[in-house]
Amino acid sequence: MNLFSQIFKKLTKNNAVFLTLVFICMAFVPKSYSEEANLKINLLNIDKPGVVFLSICRDAAGFEDSVENESEEASCVNKAGEVGPKNFEINGMLPHGEYAIAIFVDANGNGKMDKNFLGIPKEQYGFSNNVMGRMSAPSFDQAKFVVSGPTTQNIKLRIGIPKQD
Repeated sequence: MNLFSQIFKKLTKNNAVFLTLVFICMAFVPKSYSEEANLKINLLNIDKPGVVFLSICRDAAGFEDSVENESEEASCVNKAGEVGPKNFEINGMLPHGEYAIAIFVDANGNGKMDKNFLGIPKEQYGFSNNVMGRMSAPSFDQAKFVVSGPTTQNIKLRIGIPKQD
């Protein structure tokens, strides 16, 4: 009989002690990173119907690439869907962690953020925490928020150069 079998046989003889030890150990084990929570995103101030492009990123590199290049990064969840000219709600489950959101509404259906000759957006856009950069997108650190339980982000969509609230 190998050592594992001997230990298991002794433990099963005394199930109450074994189960007590298991529950005590579970109480001191840190929470798993696989825990999930609901993220509710409220899009506010939608002017025109169109396709909303949403990017939820877990790190700075993914967030900055998805904003600057309008690309789909591996560290980001990217979704698109139709919206009407009213406030809109998006719900989804995410693993606990830090995230940043970039979003824009493609009103003309060309699949990209339209900008004028100076690079200023001509379509509505927004970021988590309603942060805005100066003449550029905000950084991941400015836009990041923590999901560790039910979380809500109310994002005001804007066009052009943002005004300070």
